[in-house]
Amino acid sequence: MNTPVTPWVLAGRILSIIGMGFTAAAGILLAIVPTWWAAVAGGAFVPFMIMIVLVEKYSSKHGLIGPEIPVTSDDDA
Repeated sequence: MNTPVTPWVLAGRILSIIGMGFTAAAGILLAIVPTWWAAVAGGAFVPFMIMIVLVEKYSSKHGLIGPEIPVTSDDDA
């Protein structure tokens, strides 16, 4: 894997995963009680999902994730 990962990418990943986990858990727990707040929690999940998609697209575009580029040396020829 290519390194280094910038602090912004790392922070974006952490924030989005924590946000998705919290809002999904809140939505499930509130759905057990049947209340309209479950829909609000479900709707709050969407921005965090969009955030992780954008962070991963940024990482991929800038070569922070993906297959490693093979290293060639002049001795191979």
